[in-house]
Amino acid sequence: MELEGTHISIGYKKAAPVFKNISFRAQPGDMVALLGVNGIGKSTLLRTVAGLQNIITGEIKIEGKRMAQLTASAKATLVSLVLTDKINIDHITVRNLISLGRSPYTGWLGSLNEQDQKVINEVISLLHLQPLASKFFNQLSDGEKQKVLIARALCQQTPVLILDEPTAFLDFRNKKEIMKTLRQVSEQLHKIILLSTHDIEAALTYCNKCWIMTEQKTFVEVIRTADYKTQVEAVLQTKL
Repeated sequence: MELEGTHISIGYKKAAPVFKNISFRAQPGDMVALLGVNGIGKSTLLRTVAGLQNIITGEIKIEGKRMAQLTASAKATLVSLVLTDKINIDHITVRNLISLGRSPYTGWLGSLNEQDQKVINEVISLLHLQPLASKFFNQLSDGEKQKVLIARALCQQTPVLILDEPTAFLDFRNKKEIMKTLRQVSEQLHKIILLSTHDIEAALTYCNKCWIMTEQKTFVEVIRTADYKTQVEAVLQTKL
């Protein structure tokens, strides 16, 4: 299984793409940090990879399937997405919110069968959310909420998990916990995790690849090696 992008242009207008000539490849177990300055197009790229936004040119494939040719329901079985927007939902428990991740498989009635319950229980256990399962979502801290939203995405059982700034509103302790959790998920569940971040140190610590959208409008991939940090610094033209 691979996530592959070939000569992609992204944006809203064909005549004026936000970013051009993006090519990449990721495999199960890869945790990839998408880096770049504000406004460079990171969120646009994530939304395009997730199939929420039309591609201008090029193609994106997951498991050899062209995303542009798939229905919304088919995309929901290949890619799960956690956006940066804060979510405030009253009167829903953590377990019930996590269970919404099963919606691509439950049909229009949304009835959970034994297999669905098994998946939900496994994800709750994996992320150590048992003590929170019966609490209301809005009673949680920001760090706890983020873990619950990741759990909901994991319940979709997609090969690719995409997160837009997953640690944006968190303190240092919670940032570290979320990144460790994502690294564990990518390794144990053999998922491709793609996340945007401004936390370069965290990217270098937990991610085995960096995809960098430079201000010169080039797209650069840096893979973890002995001089990983030096290579990323060189592309970003900054010292960490």
